[in-house]
Amino acid sequence: MTKKLLVKKERKNYFYKEIRLFKEPEEMKAILHKTRWEILHLLEAGPRFPAEIARKLQLHEQKIYYHIRQLVKERIIEVAYEKEIRGAKAKCYKLVDKVFGIELTPKEKGEKLIVMKERAPNGKLRNFFKEFIKEGQFDGLIVVGAPDPHGPLKTRARDGHYAIQLGMFLGQFLPPAEDMIVKLDVEIRAEKKLDQNLILIGGPAVNLVTAEMNSRLEQPAFDKQMSGIAPAASFGQGIISKKTGTFYSQNHVGVIIKTTNPFQQNKTIIAFA
Repeated sequence: MTKKLLVKKERKNYFYKEIRLFKEPEEMKAILHKTRWEILHLLEAGPRFPAEIARKLQLHEQKIYYHIRQLVKERIIEVAYEKEIRGAKAKCYKLVDKVFGIELTPKEKGEKLIVMKERAPNGKLRNFFKEFIKEGQFDGLIVVGAPDPHGPLKTRARDGHYAIQLGMFLGQFLPPAEDMIVKLDVEIRAEKKLDQNLILIGGPAVNLVTAEMNSRLEQPAFDKQMSGIAPAASFGQGIISKKTGTFYSQNHVGVIIKTTNPFQQNKTIIAFA
């Protein structure tokens, strides 16, 4: 008995089932019979007793037993469990395989198929992004700061390359998006798309959306004391811990925030800054 995977593509998603391949014509005889074919279709819905199958097909029970023996012999079906009925043990049968086929060129490997993993190496990390996954597709936007002078401080964002690293990570368990999912902070505001699931790259000094989110948090994550114009602008003192109230002002200290989108309560914001 040989088993392989049958792959089906729907839009940009791939689905697979295990398929049993027949090597010789004789192996197929067990299922190439009208009654046995009907039995298999009944068992596809779940395990059944021979008496139940006989009633469904309106055939004599002994005839059903004969066909079941042939299917069991070829390992097409097997006993799921036994149950005592009216003082006797009755066997309930189930399918061993649900998909069958033949492969005329088994030595050929075929075309190499590159598919996306269904999960990240760390399940907890995938769960962290669960709000951004809808029907197997990315649901949201990644927002980076504009590289040109912008905002009240006229700053230039220089951390957009981190979005590439993030994209490589998300690509482990999501297929390529059909539309552009990366936007500049100035574009998001101009297009009024703040009510989406958003992943923000960069702090409030260089990403205007991060600044807006920070100002609407019950307890801001970033010091809001920013003033001046780049390159002489003051970007505040650092990051405030929500749990301890501690200030972190070192350059190498960053923060990851996950919170409800203050612009749309049923959406989520994740910020890397």
